[in-house]
Amino acid sequence: MDRSTWVEVDVSALKHNFGLVSEHAGVPVCAVVKANGYGHGLVIAARAFARTAAMLAVTRIEEATALREAGVDARILILAPVTDPRKAMKLDCEISVGSPAQVANVPAGARAHLIVDTGMGRLGLSEEDVVDAARAVGARATLGSVWTHFADAAGHSGPGQLARFESVVRALRTAGISAPVHAANSAATLALPRARFDMVRVGTLLCGQDPPGARAPWTPRDPFAWYARVIAVRTIPAGATVGYGSEWRAKRATRAATLPVGYVDGFLLEPAARTESVKESARAAARVASRAAGVRESLRAVFFGERRAPVVGRIGMQLVTVDVTSIPDVEEGSIARVPGRRLLVDPSIERVAVADG
Repeated sequence: MDRSTWVEVDVSALKHNFGLVSEHAGVPVCAVVKANGYGHGLVIAARAFARTAAMLAVTRIEEATALREAGVDARILILAPVTDPRKAMKLDCEISVGSPAQVANVPAGARAHLIVDTGMGRLGLSEEDVVDAARAVGARATLGSVWTHFADAAGHSGPGQLARFESVVRALRTAGISAPVHAANSAATLALPRARFDMVRVGTLLCGQDPPGARAPWTPRDPFAWYARVIAVRTIPAGATVGYGSEWRAKRATRAATLPVGYVDGFLLEPAARTESVKESARAAARVASRAAGVRESLRAVFFGERRAPVVGRIGMQLVTVDVTSIPDVEEGSIARVPGRRLLVDPSIERVAVADG
């Protein structure tokens, strides 16, 4: 297919990173593939992990539906509470519940997982309500697990949250409730070994990136590469301008190439080396508009192989022009690697699974 821009996802790299996490954690791994598989493509990521993960996890029922429609038959845990638990049951998916009302609404025969709020503050039962909720779910459905989520596992609040969850686990065991428990996200998997419990829920580490505040003691492989084809090459005369606002003016005759990507596609900044995460990418998304005009010139470039082609002029909505004067073999149809934060790269840009890099 003659694509103008696409993302190649190295499936072998995803699997390699999974193996590293699994070996380090020493417990089963739940592969989190929410947010379009952390930008790698929901179905591609799910298929990469389906045979080795204890289960897959998504946030929304729409994501679970897409996986089932794609033929993914692994266990799927929906992390956010759903408004229609029976719809999740029809998909053979497992639900999370985090309030007394949601507990009361668990259908007979469902497989439900209890969320405990130990400090994240978004979702979850109070610590005091967990034992009663577990009994109520177990009376008419299957209690799949009891879990919590860290706000800052590698930071100051992590140990306190862990201690509170350990207290909940002790109360469950004292009450004779033996359901699996899990708490560790990527950061906790690295920074809080006691938080691994019966399973870890990992996404960022599987993508070859470090979570905030923690660094993996291994060398991951990067599965993500964004590419675009050159659609025009022309010589800009000295003194001529390029782009909106006519802000860039050629100091010399400049050979320039135009590519069909822009800020709306997620092209703005080079990805942060091994420190990008969902949290950091979300913060970056909020700054896109203000940064579009103010990115340091040294960061604004695409790459032809290892050769850097700096951006000239403003980055447009869906077009960008780069200086290829020093790369004479660039022509229409040449392929450039485009830097981008994977969670911000437009999900409508096709993700293409490749066997290796």
